[in-house]
Amino acid sequence: MKLFAVSAVSLAVTLMAAQVSAQTAIQPGLWESNDKSTMEGVQPMPATSKQVCLKANEARLERLLFPTPEEIAQHGCKYQEGAKQPGVLRATLSCPPAGDIAGVDASAEINFTATSYEGLGQLVAKDKSGTSIKGSSVLSGKRIGDC
Repeated sequence: MKLFAVSAVSLAVTLMAAQVSAQTAIQPGLWESNDKSTMEGVQPMPATSKQVCLKANEARLERLLFPTPEEIAQHGCKYQEGAKQPGVLRATLSCPPAGDIAGVDASAEINFTATSYEGLGQLVAKDKSGTSIKGSSVLSGKRIGDC
């Protein structure tokens, strides 16, 4: 069950943010992204952090959070953008189980400015046998300088 949960969280974090049509401009530069995920019935997982250098032509929130449309299609996922509001990104994603990777139904609401973001994600991961677990993620990031 632990491997199932880790795979589900990995997939959700990787896929949870498919490239959206209305891209959200942020400042180019070096960004630090943080994710703290929890899954019901699973030992707490350590928070993750990564740094990403965004060039001017790719400076949008989606670049920090989401895979490319090609990656979304490759996993057979369906993405839907939520209601549009300035400074808020809402999205849902549904991915079927594939091999050893659990299927995921996820939603996120991210508040952002040109230099930071924070928000919450909710997910339900379900393997091919029908076993499911719920989880959540606290997502945050900030621009930390030039690169």
